[in-house]
Amino acid sequence: MMKITIKFYGIAYDKTGNREWRQELDEKTTIKLLLEKIVTKYPALGELVYGRDKKMLDYLAISINNRDILGLNGFNTVLHDGDMVFIMPPIGGG
Repeated sequence: MMKITIKFYGIAYDKTGNREWRQELDEKTTIKLLLEKIVTKYPALGELVYGRDKKMLDYLAISINNRDILGLNGFNTVLHDGDMVFIMPPIGGG
């Protein structure tokens, strides 16, 4: 087993009502499996994670130890003991 910390910001915080959640996970858990677990605990976050067709969306910005998962292996990125996962709305500007 491994322990990770998930931090919620912006709309992710609004949907969960929680700034931080510590969780024990099986070794080799991916971001995809973590998101499924989070949505089970916080169903309101599901609308941001899954679209109407129940496909996983890339709306939220997700990083592990300050590295965007898009620069890693996306939703298939494997988590490790002690990782810090940040879930937040995308940052945009104009």
